[in-house]
Formats: sequence, C-alpha cells, structure tokens
Amino acid sequence: MAGSSSLAILYVAAHANPMSRTFVQAASGVIVGLFLQPSTSGIVALVTGALSLSALPRRSFIGGVALFALGAAAGVAAMILTSMTLARC
Repeated sequence: MAGSSSLAILYVAAHANPMSRTFVQAASGVIVGLFLQPSTSGIVALVTGALSLSALPRRSFIGGVALFALGAAAGVAAMILTSMTLARC
C-alpha cells in the first residue's frame, strides 16, 4: 500500500498538473496514516503533504485537504488491521 502510494506520488511529480496534485493528496495521506507513529517516514510524508497542499490553487485546496484526510484514515485503518493480533480462544 505504501509502495503504490509512493509510485503515485512519483508519477505526479513527473507529470504535475493541478488536478493530479489534488488527487495525489490521498496517496500522501495513506503514507502518513501508515507511518503515524513517530518515525522518519511519517514526518517526511507529513512535511511533503503539507508542502504539496500549500502549492495547490485556492479552489483545489479544500478538496486536497479532504483527500489527504481520507488517505490518512485509510492508512491508519490499514495499520490497525495489519498490526492487531487476534485473540486466541
């Protein structure tokens, strides 16, 4: 999940336009959500997401923030689902 999100970010970095910069916020959010604990990856992804949000045009900013939040929620959910150990009965 983190790898595919990183590839999406790299693709948009090479082919940037306002629409793709808005939608790539979801991928940034996924990486932030996956590495939410204090780690270098999470901090770098958070800074990258904040910088790319600040580069969005004014009309795309709200959509970018919403997509970033959805991506972060998906990343946190994936982290929780993959790190939980099932109770043995």
